[in-house]
Amino acid sequence: MSLALQLEQVSLTYATRRGEIEALKEVDLRIAPGEFVAVLGPSGCGKSTMLKLAAGLLRASHGSIAVAGQAIAGPSRRSGVVFQKPNLLPWKSILNNVLLPAQTLGLSLAQARPRAMELLELVGLAGFANDYPFELSGGMQQRVGIARMLLHDPDLLLMDEPFAALDALSRELLTLELQRIWSTYRKSALFITHSIQEAVFLADRVLVMSPRPGRIIEELVIPLARPRTLDTLHDREFADICHHLRRHFTHA
Repeated sequence: MSLALQLEQVSLTYATRRGEIEALKEVDLRIAPGEFVAVLGPSGCGKSTMLKLAAGLLRASHGSIAVAGQAIAGPSRRSGVVFQKPNLLPWKSILNNVLLPAQTLGLSLAQARPRAMELLELVGLAGFANDYPFELSGGMQQRVGIARMLLHDPDLLLMDEPFAALDALSRELLTLELQRIWSTYRKSALFITHSIQEAVFLADRVLVMSPRPGRIIEELVIPLARPRTLDTLHDREFADICHHLRRHFTHA
């Protein structure tokens, strides 16, 4: 079976007014089918750049990228993406926002509509299908973004700090919600975050990146049993793992 995502010796250099900047250097990454991988790293280390490369939104300067064994040359139907902001279209209803991938990918709207309603039910928003984004809270809007990501049944979920803009309580609740959704579908996932606790809570493996140029400097398997609950946040093993990872970001 092909890996869900594979990056081999991926580097990216881009030009600025001050000269060339090396964003990523020789990154190797592998995600197995059904595996949830979280990535931590300091600001500016290339975490989001790596995700955009995996999504086909950027092209690598060197190296190769494949999703489900297929080389990436641009955005792929095999991937679904959620960014920090849900980027909902304000003039479209919640249902029609979820249906956007069907329109852009040329899928049958008649077939996609029941799927969209099923996903809104999954994220607890079935009663808001005819509302508009401005009528929803930030956390509810991000749920819409997650439903939209899942509409075309992608093999790989790519999430770039999807909860970063939310208040602490909404973030905690959506972290639990994402775990539930992932457990339902068992999609492969690459999750970018600045939150050590979020990474440890959600992931099967956590990768730590160095300052720019970004490289993977640690790979840590998370042995915590699933499903994880709010009580997990108070477990000694959870705290020890977080403490270990935090050493990468604290300086004497």
